[in-house]
Amino acid sequence: MASAAHAATPTASQIQQLKQLPRAQQEQLARKYGVDLERLTANTANKNLQTPPSTTPLPERIGGSQALLESAPQEKTPSNTLEPFGYAFFDGQPTPMVAVHDLPLPNDYRVGPGDVLDIQVFGKENQVYQLTVKRDGYIHFPEYGPMQVADETFGRVREQIRTMFAERVIGVDVTVDISAMRTMQIYLAGDVKQPGAFTVSGLTTITQALIASGGVKTTGSLRNIQLKRDGKVINTFDLYSLLLNGDASNDVRLLKGDTLFVPARGPQVKVDGEILRPALYELKDNTTLLDVMTMAGGALPEGYLSSISVKRVTESGVRPFSVDMSTTKGQNFAVKNGDSVHVAKSNNALDNAVVLRGEVVRQGAYHFESGMAIADLIQNTRDLKPTADLNYALVVREVDAERNINVLQFNLGKAINQPNSSENIRLHKGDQIFVFNNGIDSQFWDETDIDEYEKKDAQDTLLRQRFSQESHNTNASLLGGYTTNTVTQRDDTNAQQMGYSQNIENQSPRVFIDPATGAEVRLQNVQNQTQLVKALTQNDEDGQPSRREKELEPIIERLKDQANIESNAAIVEVSGAVKYPGLYPLPVDATFQQLLDAAGGLTEAAYLGQAEITRRQVIDGRLTVRHYPIDVKKAIRGEGQQLTIHRQDRINIKTKPNWHKDNVIELQGEVRFPGVYAFERGETLQDVIERAGGLTEFAYPKGAVFSRERLKRQEEERLKMLNRQLKQEISSLALRRQTSSAQYTTSPSEALSIAEELQNAEAVGRMVISLPRALQGDDVANIMVESGDKLYVPPKNPVVSIMGEVQFASNQLFEPGMTVSDYIESAGGTKQQADTDRIYVVRADGSVMMPNNSFWFSRNQKQLEPGDTIIVPIDTDYLDGLSTASTATQILYQMGIAWKAVND
Repeated sequence: MASAAHAATPTASQIQQLKQLPRAQQEQLARKYGVDLERLTANTANKNLQTPPSTTPLPERIGGSQALLESAPQEKTPSNTLEPFGYAFFDGQPTPMVAVHDLPLPNDYRVGPGDVLDIQVFGKENQVYQLTVKRDGYIHFPEYGPMQVADETFGRVREQIRTMFAERVIGVDVTVDISAMRTMQIYLAGDVKQPGAFTVSGLTTITQALIASGGVKTTGSLRNIQLKRDGKVINTFDLYSLLLNGDASNDVRLLKGDTLFVPARGPQVKVDGEILRPALYELKDNTTLLDVMTMAGGALPEGYLSSISVKRVTESGVRPFSVDMSTTKGQNFAVKNGDSVHVAKSNNALDNAVVLRGEVVRQGAYHFESGMAIADLIQNTRDLKPTADLNYALVVREVDAERNINVLQFNLGKAINQPNSSENIRLHKGDQIFVFNNGIDSQFWDETDIDEYEKKDAQDTLLRQRFSQESHNTNASLLGGYTTNTVTQRDDTNAQQMGYSQNIENQSPRVFIDPATGAEVRLQNVQNQTQLVKALTQNDEDGQPSRREKELEPIIERLKDQANIESNAAIVEVSGAVKYPGLYPLPVDATFQQLLDAAGGLTEAAYLGQAEITRRQVIDGRLTVRHYPIDVKKAIRGEGQQLTIHRQDRINIKTKPNWHKDNVIELQGEVRFPGVYAFERGETLQDVIERAGGLTEFAYPKGAVFSRERLKRQEEERLKMLNRQLKQEISSLALRRQTSSAQYTTSPSEALSIAEELQNAEAVGRMVISLPRALQGDDVANIMVESGDKLYVPPKNPVVSIMGEVQFASNQLFEPGMTVSDYIESAGGTKQQADTDRIYVVRADGSVMMPNNSFWFSRNQKQLEPGDTIIVPIDTDYLDGLSTASTATQILYQMGIAWKAVND
């Protein structure tokens, strides 16, 4: 009963589950339950006319687990060392074999036990056979008997079956295919990651088996993989042939019971440097250096093959070799186990080339040909940028092994247009040609979209106006004397930041306070004038290095570096009335005209009568300085004796006598025609006012404010000096020890913050003048005007201001006959902390009157005038007196307590 139970026929689902198990487990279950596995497979094939295509089972490690295979530890190589070549071929997880129906079955496939043949007969008769190859190598046709097919190729078996049906059945065609492929057991041994027995399909090759097993260890050989059958080596597989040449001819299919043996790795060589595939390569047989370089993919373009370094470990130490790969001997150099091959980098210096730099369309290195000249390299002006200077260009040439340079100067325009001229310099190998900028604003002149350019220009103008407005507001607020009456209600349109008085409803003209004179100036009147003043007073030498200086800086520095005790640096200085004053390389056989071209040529202020060359010379071991005059006009024309230019000469182009293009003065206020006026040196204040039409009938000459730029610069330096002194005094004060009886009312840190605020104060440069006397022609008062002067003539303002330590600071109407004391009394009198001994009066013209020195409260004192301001300062000793009184009170209080204690 048990035997009958065990021999029960399994269901279709049970058969499918059985097929999904490995072959070994199928046989084990078949023996356990008494089922003929081969018959069960054959019967299933005969019952189903169309069997769905089966897939090749996954390689199964017998006695192990697929999970163990996938989780096998991966060998890692340190990142700072070279990796052995070829082992990455096996990286990753093992993948299952592809389905049989996805692969064309080769004709040389050897049929064996377990394969299922799908035979279809159609024509006169239609019949389907699915026959399994038995263990004895036969297939059994129900009508025609057995046929031997084992160990025969699939192509031979197909012809054999077709021949049998042709002989026995007339009028039929036959197709033969394999619907299910057998599985077989193979063995992997040696230096593989997962050695052991594996169940694989009949199409498995050597590489597929190795991949299925997880790959080869880095200690295993990739060039001597052995396929053993029946104890004999029948094939040796070199994986390098597949990896390097794509040759898979020796990647043969395995048979049942085959063994793949991976021996230990053979000799190895290290290849690094400028090579395509730096790695560790396994050697085989007699290997030459050429073979190794070929395996490594060859040298990179920058690799230096004339001297390849080979280091070999010997018993006596490391022995180096230098091998020239350009020779046959070097290519046949025998490489041995442990050698280290290094391909060095070639020299990256340009060879047989010239270099073009600067204002050219295509910068870079160009091939040099013997006899090449400038015109061969730059054939026409289309090769240049629009900003290229055609009058000045340089050729920098190395002259010796130390890479010292000489500089050759030429006229680029003549070199292009007149190739036969001397300006078309013959080039040498390694020359560098520099083309410089001519200073033209190409962004404007080359702009094709005028609307876009004007839009951008308008935006830039608006930004400049805002910056100027903010600057005026800041200056006025720091001066603290002109802002309170001009800034109206603040709004949301940044008027408060710009310092303008603006009426939004009436769109009244915007005005600002000139910080130099305190004049209220309308914006629309001053915009163009300010730009005119900037254009007229702008100095070419603004202290910033020109673009040409920046372009020449590398050449200048190199010339300085090659100077020594025997020769000075080959540079000259050109200053004065030239477009680009500065240091310039001294060209070979330089002329005076060449150096003028280098500096951009003469300006309109240049004096052609005489220039000066200053030369330093060592005579009798002593440095002397000599000056040589030169006639500029003759030198330019090439007339007369030409003075040779020496190294480190200084050429000074003088300016024409009395040449001042920036002599302008600005008249503001009650002048008939206010504005900016140019003047000739020597003109006086009276001359300029007369040219402006004189003063209006509303002018108040006694209150005129005069500002001078030169005095402003002097005041700025004095303010800086006073600020430094103030900080020093505060610092020394902070170091003093405070006593309990005398404390500072203000901490040193607060005083330092005040000093920092004073540091931002801007100088005014105001000069006290007497305009009425100047207009009368007084020699003392009628001063000569200077560039940058400003004169503000205010309107009549019959007001006297009282400020400082008074009860109520105010502006009082001027009344003749009232004294200083009268005006102070009208302001409520002085406060208790007022210093009545130092009251002073600031006149409308900026002068100061001390009433005490003018017999104050006497009838002989100077009379006040409209526009005067009475200042009552604070008594700085007042707080110290309070401190003394407080200290004395504390002393008396302590004495009283002590006396009371004694009496008690």
